[in-house]
Amino acid sequence: MQPAVKSSFDVAIWFLDRARSEDSYLQPRKLQYMLFFAQGHYAGAWQGRRLMPSVFVIDEAGPLDPNLYLIFENGRPNVSESKMDEEVLVFLDAIWRRYRDDDPLKLDRLISRYGNGEESIEKRDGSEIAVSAMMRMFARDSEKTDSGPKMLRSATGKAVKVTAWAPPVKISTD
Repeated sequence: MQPAVKSSFDVAIWFLDRARSEDSYLQPRKLQYMLFFAQGHYAGAWQGRRLMPSVFVIDEAGPLDPNLYLIFENGRPNVSESKMDEEVLVFLDAIWRRYRDDDPLKLDRLISRYGNGEESIEKRDGSEIAVSAMMRMFARDSEKTDSGPKMLRSATGKAVKVTAWAPPVKISTD
């Protein structure tokens, strides 16, 4: 099954541009976490389909696509970009909003929790994290967070019904 986007560079650049548009700096390692969460949630929501053609490995410092890490560690490279579908852009925006304020240590703890029982996550020896493992990890996340609507108060004090975040789900016909 082909990934939803042509190049992993497009997703990485989208995250960097989004951070810049909010006057924020996205550290190379946090960028890797964002890319991993995007790939994982996409695989969890679309039955194992890859968001991008990336391979992630995990070590004591967390998950990373070694090729993207090397090229982005000194800043944004000069590469041409491909246009991404609106559906993908909406998905990336949801990932950004969910994780943008979390520090890498918190993201690493989430990965350990989601990856409980996944051999590559538990060993952290530089092994590849299979897309099937990501699918299991993040499908579990959707199941855990689907606790129904809750009532919270807005900044004005008005009661607002909210539900847990989950990526949009699309059934693949491939």
